[in-house]
Amino acid sequence: MRSVINAALLAALISVSGLAHGLDITPGSARIKTIGGIQKGLWNLWSNGEFGDHVAFAKPGEYAIVLGAHGSPVGNEWPLAALFIDGRRRETFTVDSPDLKDYAFALKADARAYRITVAFLNDAMEGGEDRNLYIERLRVSPAAGLPEPTIATDKEITQMHEELGKQAAEAERLAVDAARKSIPAVRMGDAAVRVIDADGKPVPGAAVHAELVRHAFLFGCNIYMFGRFGKPEENAAYSRRFAELFNYATVAFYWASYEPEQGKPNYAYTDGVVSWCRERGIRMKGHPLLWGHDAGKPKWAGGKQSEPEIRRKRVFDIVRRFSGKIDFWEVVNEPSHCGELTIDEPYRWAREADPKARLIVNDYYVLADGCPQFLDLLTAAKRNGVPFDGIGIQAHEPRTDRFPLDGVRRILDDYAALGKGLHITEFTPCSSGEAFTGTPIRGTWDEAAQADYAAKFYTVCFAHPAVQAITWWDLCDAGSWLPGGGMLRKDLSPKPVYDALRKLIREEWHTKVDAKTDANGEIRLRGFYGRYAITAEAGNAWASAEASMMRSSENRFVVRIE
Repeated sequence: MRSVINAALLAALISVSGLAHGLDITPGSARIKTIGGIQKGLWNLWSNGEFGDHVAFAKPGEYAIVLGAHGSPVGNEWPLAALFIDGRRRETFTVDSPDLKDYAFALKADARAYRITVAFLNDAMEGGEDRNLYIERLRVSPAAGLPEPTIATDKEITQMHEELGKQAAEAERLAVDAARKSIPAVRMGDAAVRVIDADGKPVPGAAVHAELVRHAFLFGCNIYMFGRFGKPEENAAYSRRFAELFNYATVAFYWASYEPEQGKPNYAYTDGVVSWCRERGIRMKGHPLLWGHDAGKPKWAGGKQSEPEIRRKRVFDIVRRFSGKIDFWEVVNEPSHCGELTIDEPYRWAREADPKARLIVNDYYVLADGCPQFLDLLTAAKRNGVPFDGIGIQAHEPRTDRFPLDGVRRILDDYAALGKGLHITEFTPCSSGEAFTGTPIRGTWDEAAQADYAAKFYTVCFAHPAVQAITWWDLCDAGSWLPGGGMLRKDLSPKPVYDALRKLIREEWHTKVDAKTDANGEIRLRGFYGRYAITAEAGNAWASAEASMMRSSENRFVVRIE
């Protein structure tokens, strides 16, 4: 029997037994306290941390979970919290009082150990105000006639992890298998190639070769280390590895480093990157134009956000300058966590500067718990007519989480309901030697685990019809913001993850067809959406062409042999 949160069950439970007795998990006794500290005897939970413990139930039945807590708001928004059972969110609620208050939930439990925690979802600081969640205790109370639960022993916790690990591994296997089966329907289409002669007549028996040369789907990486290595051969190796795998590049525009002196942005370096990408058919995204982090505040502004008119000028000048070259922009970075900046006006400025640009709103912690404040922000933005085309989902917070892939699919579904394209914007599973978190599956983030999980993650995302792009964050460990975050080692040799993804993108998700035309001068093919190189040969005559196979298109191509 799986655990269930149920309001009717809770009401019945309270009426029978009350909530005054049970097992108390306190700031002094809790064994799960990921981020926070004790203040005046309460646990101040910080930055999306968790608080709780492993609890053992001797008998199955009905129990109440009661959080004693209070909060402080920022901008009239109170702390948003969630109850997690065995790492899965079961209930989201608002801690809406400055005084201690009980928040109660029902649990229908089996006779085993459970991991029971409360998480803080929307920690923020704005204008000197700090949104806080203070926890007095987490109480687990039984219904009448049931024994009180106890803190789980190490043996009980081990047994719990073993069973949950088996369940999680099976759920992951099923998610990947389902994704593999759905990819052809989501990412492939049918096409016809007709070969004609100089008079427009069909050429039967012509030898046709058609091969995918560039995916329509965007397989990307940031290109921050382009030209920044100390040796020419290192720069050449970086560029070669980038072009071998990716058709999409994230180009840096962090204000503090991009414009260290007001009015003197570093366009020269960016022009070189843009030129190199365009020569190779690599599309680009600019990131970020505005950000509440120190990296997004120019030093000449004194560590503060610049004036609105200066922000507008930056957005307008950069987007206009690279119009027709950089297709995508993340105008405001992490807006649901950095409350100093709204997205309303900046996205309107960007749309005015380049009406054809694709504007992405990007934020983190989404795959951890769904980031409800980000979903709310986007929902309101859509309702208010804010111009944005895509939703950017970062995938490296919490940094050691091995996001359950069945959960990834559900979160993608939630965001896809907004009707916008989804971009996985910053994916960084690290070969750092740290243990997996965020999953019952036990393991260590080494090079083999990095490759195994990345291939599965890409498969699940590639199979989702709303996902348009996946961006790995740092190509090389040299320059990676997280240890072991690259696909290449510091000496630029490829890790297993590079080879695993190259096999998927360049081999398994690749189309190459050789066929002879029929009596009507045609061949038919089924292939992945994208740009194709086509050649046709008949006798001594030969011709070539390029064509794009697109979803919702007739995809009929003609090659004329002169």
